Amino acid sequence: MLGNFLDALTDSAAAEELLTTIGDNEMVDRVREAASANSVTPGTYVAATIRHLLDHGGEDIWLDLLGKMANSPQPGAAALQIILARAFPQSVKLRAPARSS
Repeated sequence: MLGNFLDALTDSAAAEELLTTIGDNEMVDRVREAASANSVTPGTYVAATIRHLLDHGGEDIWLDLLGKMANSPQPGAAALQIILARAFPQSVKLRAPARSS
């Protein structure tokens, strides 16, 4: 089962479909911006980024993934959400320093 999901995430058409199905609006926007900046489609960008994560990710990614899958009534959806969240983390918003009076 996990192999099927991972294969789907590294296929550009399937990756784009999964992104729009599972990703939140902010994630989809981040991916589209990054894909545009790299002159590729969002599906191609997702597939390449996830392939890189799968090829070079450490043990912590796999342990997190398997742990979330084991504790979920929908392990496939949990796996996809974890992988997308790891591949496309939320942007950090910096707050302006407080002004001293």
